Amino acid sequence: MRQRLSFEFPADTGMLAKIGEIAGDVGGKAGFDHAEISDIQLAVDEACTNTIIHGLKKDPSRIFRLMIQWRKHEIEIQIHESGEPFDPNATRDPDVKASLEDRPIGGLGVYFVRKLMDEVEYLNDENGIKILRMLKRK
Repeated sequence: MRQRLSFEFPADTGMLAKIGEIAGDVGGKAGFDHAEISDIQLAVDEACTNTIIHGLKKDPSRIFRLMIQWRKHEIEIQIHESGEPFDPNATRDPDVKASLEDRPIGGLGVYFVRKLMDEVEYLNDENGIKILRMLKRK
């Protein structure tokens, strides 16, 4: 049986520690080990950071919704927001073998999310809400 939690957060990077704590707690309840929980937390941190900074322009009067569903050996995390349009499918993976001096700043968040989670999907609902759906299985 799936369990579900839902939270609303202001677009404030000060919320990232709390979000990471929630993701870690739920990852443990779903039966993930320490390394897998760290991966989940990193993916959620990167996705929420992008939402706060790029989508919602660090405006704490704007909010996003974090929804987490889980059952044994599976966790699904969704971030719902009405920020700036963004098509992550149009971004190329960074050249992680290039020297740091030769890499542009940014661009690693989407890459990490894709690498750390088993499924990543970007959706838009009929009201213009953008939804990032991330799924991790054990």
